[in-house]
Amino acid sequence: MKGSTTNTPTIPLLLIGMTAILSILLLLYIHVISKSTSQKFVPWVDASMEIKLETTLAHLWFEEMLAGDSSLSIDTVYQHVTLAKWYATAILDGGENEQGIYYPLQDSKLRAQVNALLYSLQQFHNATNARYQLTDNRSTTDQQLNTLFMQIMENASTLEADLKQHIAHENNSQNTLLFMLFIVICCMCFISAYSIWRFTDNRTRYLKQLSAAHRQISEQYAKLKTLAHTDQLTGIPNRKMLETFAHQALSKVKRDKKWLSVTFIDLDFFKPINDQFGHNVGDKVLINFTNTIKAHLREGDILSRLAGDEFILLIEADSETDLHDALNRIISCVQNQLLQPIVTTPVDIHVRYSAGTAVAPKDSTDFETLVHYADLAMYDSKKNGRGQHHYYDDTNTRQEELTFESTNPEEGAASL
Repeated sequence: MKGSTTNTPTIPLLLIGMTAILSILLLLYIHVISKSTSQKFVPWVDASMEIKLETTLAHLWFEEMLAGDSSLSIDTVYQHVTLAKWYATAILDGGENEQGIYYPLQDSKLRAQVNALLYSLQQFHNATNARYQLTDNRSTTDQQLNTLFMQIMENASTLEADLKQHIAHENNSQNTLLFMLFIVICCMCFISAYSIWRFTDNRTRYLKQLSAAHRQISEQYAKLKTLAHTDQLTGIPNRKMLETFAHQALSKVKRDKKWLSVTFIDLDFFKPINDQFGHNVGDKVLINFTNTIKAHLREGDILSRLAGDEFILLIEADSETDLHDALNRIISCVQNQLLQPIVTTPVDIHVRYSAGTAVAPKDSTDFETLVHYADLAMYDSKKNGRGQHHYYDDTNTRQEELTFESTNPEEGAASL
């Protein structure tokens, strides 16, 4: 047994070596050809699909505008149509974007189809512009627009199918050559089965590693995206995410007659806490204060940290009365809880806050304006003794306030 193991026949080793070399050459050839085919042909199919997608989005967007959705812009419709024309031009003359490189299409028949599609897209663009200029409903114009849209969809689908057929024809030519190479090495494959199996096994493991790496990158990207919209200390939305929520809420105010309150909250005398006890204690105060407010929020209420000890609270309601009731309930609950120390180590620390509220649509429907008005109302609270809540009005006289002064007689220098 030992002798048979050491005296391995030379011919099988030579055949295995030749098989390995031929297999490697074949695999390299497949890799190069597949990469070339993918880079040259596949983007054309993707571009034809993008043409249909962008045209569909433009058509749907334009129909929403005609239906009366004032939040949509005709520029967005033009942008989608222009992008669809770009993809058609990229098929003809080549181009490059983040999705890949588009090589110029050489087949004359397919180029004629793309030119016809590009002409239809230009007609659709012109028809959209003409229909947008009309002040009343014109069924003839609408019918023409719909006809052009259906024609583009049909032409793009036909182009996609023809491109796939063209690619299949190119692949068949390549497959013929690959088959001839396969016949050459087929007679030696049974000798090198183990080597081929090892290669396949390694390739499978490599693909699994790539899949795991891709999944890990996707998870890290999701975490980074969350961090980009979240305050790292308190875990609540930051200003960037707040603006997104606010614009969505203000859209409901304009569209669905909802009410929205924007409350500017500022801790009173927070700086002395940092100066006296250090930033670690100050951070703990901010975290506990945030948790105190969050504990009394309803589903859908948004608390965001602007910077330092400044917060913004968004509350939606169906009526102004419901809005005031919900906000006053939250303020009362937070007031009662803040009668207890917010931090008990190294000493008992009490806090108060001053708050100001602006209401949409009563005061404004612009987010930055509402924040400014809420800020003014908050400063009215500070000027009137702090620890209060004021509603903004244009004369700076109407106010509804709740006093948050602590009732702890022993809070001393730590009660702020």
